[in-house]
Amino acid sequence: MLQEINCTTALVQFMSLQEQVAFDQYREASEAAVRENGGHRAYGVHIDQILAGGEMPFQELVVDMFDSGEAALIAFDAAKVSRATAVREAYILAVRPAGGLLGLVRRLRFLLSDKLNPATSPVPETIEILRRHDQTTPFHMMNLNRYYARAQYEGGQARKRTGEQAYARYAIRIVPYLISVGGYPDFMGHVIGTFVGSEDSPLHDDWSEFGMVYYPSRRAFLNMATHTPAKGIHHRDAGLARAVLMPSTAWPSQKSSVALGLAGE
Repeated sequence: MLQEINCTTALVQFMSLQEQVAFDQYREASEAAVRENGGHRAYGVHIDQILAGGEMPFQELVVDMFDSGEAALIAFDAAKVSRATAVREAYILAVRPAGGLLGLVRRLRFLLSDKLNPATSPVPETIEILRRHDQTTPFHMMNLNRYYARAQYEGGQARKRTGEQAYARYAIRIVPYLISVGGYPDFMGHVIGTFVGSEDSPLHDDWSEFGMVYYPSRRAFLNMATHTPAKGIHHRDAGLARAVLMPSTAWPSQKSSVALGLAGE
């Protein structure tokens, strides 16, 4: 699959660990292999808790970017020895990154900050977990989306619309609210397919899209979650067959951060 891809390719790696010291060594070895093959590590983060989609056996998430699928394969193979001793289980997706819209969205956040005052909507139960912990630490929310082939609107309206088109209508409405709290989609891409992973994995699915959304704090995320525009939610529900969300914080070597601490507290 990857050998045929000549455009920019991302390997999105969900991993559970065998041993922390061995994983630290794998981190260094794999990043060196990525650099040697012309790529770069876009994200190296710790997954703190899953807010949707059920419990997952993964603690670490890595996103490596390459100019081609061939380079991704070479780098991945070069780190196989250290990976075998460090990683108990892996589920890896190949993703084709989206275009230049993301840069525009990041710039727009400075124009819209604190200008919106949307009506509140029901708060998810998991929001209460977030409220009990530090409210100031920046983090990324990982998103995996699977869209219906055809939008599932109540009453059958817009039957010709795809699930992705329905979700896009929701996204158009939600992005200004995201920007208003200082957040933005940092990375979005179309999932090409599963590169490594068993069908028995709880993460396994025919995923449509992978994304990393930046929030400047938990407080910002809470503001976003409790001020979702109700008029757009029916588009989300019509388009989205399944979603998994995982808040994640950067490894200490990448930037200083405090773990979200949602699990086990």
